[in-house]
Amino acid sequence: MGLNDRLSGQGVERPDALTRIGRFLTFFAVGAVALWLLYKIRAVVLVLIAGVAIAYALAPLVKAFSANRPRLRPLGIALAYLAVFGGLAAASVLGFRPVASDVRVFAATLPGSVQRFDAWLAHASASLRHALPPELQPQREPSTGDTIVGKVQSAAPNLGPYVARVATMGESFVTLLTAGALALIISAFILGDPAYLQRQVFRVIPVAFRADAETLLGEIDIVLAAYVRGQIVIAVGVGAAAALAMRLMGVKYALILGVFTAVTQFIPQVGGAIGMIGAVALASLQSPALALAVLILYAVLYEISGHVLAPLVMGQAVKLNPLVILLATMVGIVLGGVVGLLLSVPVAAVLKVVWNFFYPRLAPRWGLEPSPVRPVPATSPEHGAGSALPPRARG
Repeated sequence: MGLNDRLSGQGVERPDALTRIGRFLTFFAVGAVALWLLYKIRAVVLVLIAGVAIAYALAPLVKAFSANRPRLRPLGIALAYLAVFGGLAAASVLGFRPVASDVRVFAATLPGSVQRFDAWLAHASASLRHALPPELQPQREPSTGDTIVGKVQSAAPNLGPYVARVATMGESFVTLLTAGALALIISAFILGDPAYLQRQVFRVIPVAFRADAETLLGEIDIVLAAYVRGQIVIAVGVGAAAALAMRLMGVKYALILGVFTAVTQFIPQVGGAIGMIGAVALASLQSPALALAVLILYAVLYEISGHVLAPLVMGQAVKLNPLVILLATMVGIVLGGVVGLLLSVPVAAVLKVVWNFFYPRLAPRWGLEPSPVRPVPATSPEHGAGSALPPRARG
């Protein structure tokens, strides 16, 4: 008997009102306690999420190297990690000299660029001040301490707090490295036995609901796999294209800007704007015409990324309305800051899957019109890192 029959009351006697209220209160209390516990161990949850994301990203490589044979899976996992780390090492070696050259030139020209910007800012401030009516003009002229260089010079005697901040940043960096290592270990365990967590979940799910749970988890698996792998492909593609195009255009620090653009692609909504503003700002130090050309370049790249690359690598699995993405991003920022911003879109995609799964089943019972939207069909068990268990093989 499926979930539809149970929700419609066929073959199952409906409990009385008191029992239903008791179940609802119990479910609410258990959910509140679970959310409280998740908040308390949020650092562990974030490391687990990072491990799952790495596992999703590496799952296709593991499948390719192991030829989908369980006995060869440990070898496939080792080869997948070796291929990724080897590729990153090769890219670092090949790109070290150009990037180091860009960094050296950027560090040498930064003071002059800051002074020129400082002079422009002071001139613009003076022009605006003289354009205002006399009663709205400030009482004093801007002093040297009001400029960027002046603020830097005035901060020099107070190095103690800055040194403490640098030490704190060092501790945070070590913590981040430790979390990254743990995430890699977790991803290796997940890839080694993708169905382990699902087996544990199915142990507490009643047998009558396991078929529906399998379908729902399979659809969630498809969405998460498409999102993680799609974001990686988009970030690498846009970053590499931006770096190559700016290199050919003669933009300084093109490799640094390309890497920065690739990283910002993982930030929903505002990431593209951040990458574009950084590139245009540095290009404007060379010439306004070059800055305009870079602006047009990023507009074209983002247009191709949004209308060609994203549908190609993600398909229909993570198709969300722009308004939903905007609202999810705002809620993520309010609830979780930077972490909430990064997780907002995948969480919204998962909630969409859950909604599309339950609404057609609950709508008839509540007297609502069934949704015309059909859930995303589940694919083969090897689609994602935590893919669905073989049919009728749970326990």
